[in-house]
Amino acid sequence: MVKIKFTHLWRKTFVTLLIPAGCLPFGVVFAQNKSMEPVVVTATRTETPVSETTRSVSVITNEEIQQQAGYARNLSDVLAKTVPGLGPSSEALSTFGQTLRGRDYLVLIDGIPQSTALRSSSRDLNTIDVDAIERIEVVRGGTAAYGFGAAGGLVNIITKHASKKLREGFSKGGIRFSTERFDDAIMWETTHRISGTRENMDYLVSGTYGERGQFFDASGDRIPPDPIGVQGGLADTNNFNILGKLGFNFDNDRQRVQFTVNHFNIKQDTNFTFGLGDPANGIKTPAVRGQFNPFKPGTKNTLVGVDYINKNFFGSHVSVKGYYDDQIARFAKFPGFAQTEVRAEKFGSRVTINTPITVKNYEFSAIWGLDYLRDQVVQAGLDGPTVVPFMKQDALAGFFELELPVSKYGIVRGGVRQEAISVDISDVINRAGANISGEEVKYDNTLFNGSAVVFLTEYLELYGGYSQSFSLADIGRAIRDANISVVSAGQLASEAQKVHNYELGLRGRYGPVQASAVGFYSESNNGTTYTRDLSIVKLPERIWGVEGSLAYQVTEQVNVGGTVSWAEGEIDLDDDGTFDEDLPSTRISPVKLTGFLEYSPFEWWRNRMQAFYVADRTPNSTQFGGMPIDDYVLVDLSTSLAVGPGYFTVAVKNLLNENYFPLISQASQTPYGFATGPGRMVGVTYAFNW
Repeated sequence: MVKIKFTHLWRKTFVTLLIPAGCLPFGVVFAQNKSMEPVVVTATRTETPVSETTRSVSVITNEEIQQQAGYARNLSDVLAKTVPGLGPSSEALSTFGQTLRGRDYLVLIDGIPQSTALRSSSRDLNTIDVDAIERIEVVRGGTAAYGFGAAGGLVNIITKHASKKLREGFSKGGIRFSTERFDDAIMWETTHRISGTRENMDYLVSGTYGERGQFFDASGDRIPPDPIGVQGGLADTNNFNILGKLGFNFDNDRQRVQFTVNHFNIKQDTNFTFGLGDPANGIKTPAVRGQFNPFKPGTKNTLVGVDYINKNFFGSHVSVKGYYDDQIARFAKFPGFAQTEVRAEKFGSRVTINTPITVKNYEFSAIWGLDYLRDQVVQAGLDGPTVVPFMKQDALAGFFELELPVSKYGIVRGGVRQEAISVDISDVINRAGANISGEEVKYDNTLFNGSAVVFLTEYLELYGGYSQSFSLADIGRAIRDANISVVSAGQLASEAQKVHNYELGLRGRYGPVQASAVGFYSESNNGTTYTRDLSIVKLPERIWGVEGSLAYQVTEQVNVGGTVSWAEGEIDLDDDGTFDEDLPSTRISPVKLTGFLEYSPFEWWRNRMQAFYVADRTPNSTQFGGMPIDDYVLVDLSTSLAVGPGYFTVAVKNLLNENYFPLISQASQTPYGFATGPGRMVGVTYAFNW
């Protein structure tokens, strides 16, 4: 088979014409004609207008989520095409290799953690269906605002809100198919939701069900159902999501209690598996009949949340959350190894208090509170030995931050977070046969942050600052891969990671134009990479880059814009203070460009064309993921028409039927995970309110 090359100069030119440069959180672009600016709750744990945030924040609106979901219902795809600094999607259930500013990030659903820091499953973005999401807030860059992770940033998924009407329903149905192989590629989904508000009570019930067939590339060849090995695939899956909410306002709306339950389940049932390709000669990994799995792979996630808000508790705004989350991420079986699943059970609470203070007519705020997390994790062997220990984490953190207005010229924020973490690790015989005795390891960390925004003019803001973050960084994987010289879990206590983050940015808006640019730098003592044989490595590293975006509402009918992301990073392989190699492309994405053109000739007819470009990258790296990257560009097109009570939408993903290898396939180049990406896909949906 001839190796696929990506030197389509005309396509590069097309992307260049379509993509302006700059840096604005993509969600803000779509808010420019709205009377109220979107608020962000994740940056400071209090509601803050975007123009007053002192961090780089992206708000992905419900409109954007639904727009991108028309092309692909995979949340990692949605965010890759809307968030600067986030790497390209793996086109799979797993998010392995999709970093934020070159580092792992913490994922929350309504503030409930989804990431499994003790033993990463890389399923963080695939624990809820897109139709259950109202908006997504992304803090780009490490943060201690929610703690217990977030080395590269924070992704907070906000679930659907109840309608303000007495009763309102929503229904949607759709079908997707490959233009290259229609017969085995049928996919369909349906969502139904009802919600409403009656006096002081509001409610919401939402359900989604969908089935996916096989995926085919631009040549019409079947893609392996697990395209990057056994990390998790989307082909031949069925999934359902049930979301329920019940809220009560009382005390003249001064107080509120809300209950939330969400259950997500995706399961793969396939008659295919992967064969072996030959990356050195450009031969892709084929799909072959058969399967190795004693148990069906997939992800199951159940979360329960209880929120209490008091808008005036002795002058302070108090928010209290209690939560429980039960997650199972089951991997496919790799020949010669046991099939495994990561079981993670969490419960915890967050208390956030915003206290206004006045000293001699000077008004400022103190934001303070307390977080607790109990996290129990194990990667269990299903048809073989368990080589990862059972781990129980108890984490308690207190934080204090001041928000200081500087007249009308800006805002300064600064604070401290104190974390006390203990991890009780059981005895285990790991994969190398090392008998590692269990131990309780403890961490006591003080994390500082300081940032500011300066209002240069009515239309222009300068922002930036410094923040620290701390992560246990997959200690379970470190124990699993330890050699026989390790006899106690306590020997690996130093494998945790502390990250120092710096950024400086400029953002502005004037009439129909919005733009911003930000530069960032981060360094850490124990960044996580892997050797070519996939043994874990924890060594010093540094990362730097630039993000940008520009949006221009040309007329009432025409809107254009785009983003740019560039980063580089280095690792100190022998820990001698000299950085020897580039970080691999599973950590550092090549230059990423996105661009869009929207045209709405009438109120009842909307059209959008968008492009997504990943550039070449040839890192100087001997690590896993360090292979050269050839560029590729994907173009999507959608049109939406008002028909009857709702909208009829046709969305085409990979319009030009590009034959390409996704970033993760090229970076790793394993014989079992060198799969091509999906060819042209057409989706047809109809949605309406009732």
